[in-house]
Amino acid sequence: MKRIHTLFSYLILFVLLLTLSSCADHRVASIPTDTRFPPEQLPQIGTPTPKMPDKTPYLPKRPKAVDTMITKAKKELDRKLPEAAFQTLERALSIDGQDPMIWHLMAKAREMQGEFHQAESLARKSNSLVRSNPRLTKKNWLLIADVLEKQGYIQEAEAARLK
Repeated sequence: MKRIHTLFSYLILFVLLLTLSSCADHRVASIPTDTRFPPEQLPQIGTPTPKMPDKTPYLPKRPKAVDTMITKAKKELDRKLPEAAFQTLERALSIDGQDPMIWHLMAKAREMQGEFHQAESLARKSNSLVRSNPRLTKKNWLLIADVLEKQGYIQEAEAARLK
């Protein structure tokens, strides 16, 4: 009886594995046929590589909707409407949660509302997403320094200003 039960268990397991393997996606990887650069634009061996300007930070293209929302939020912050700006930025965040400018502006909105701890957190998040934009990094550190100072953490604020 026990042997039949074990045999039956193996049979069920086999059918289950067979069923699951038939549901699996059987894609075959293919080599892309299109290239980003035509062959005439590729650097030739032995020629000097062109230098990129050092002062131009890499800023990835953001979706037009996000760009529009960021512009709107900046105007709302200028008009001292931090809650409206924050709501606009939350919508932008749902489109692109990796844009450090959105997080920076959210931090500014929270600072204007007196929510210093959250402003510091949001500015640190923005810094964690910044790739090569030293101006935005510096703005974040200055904002962090301001909110730390407003909370009474003078030494920490000075350290943040130096970064």
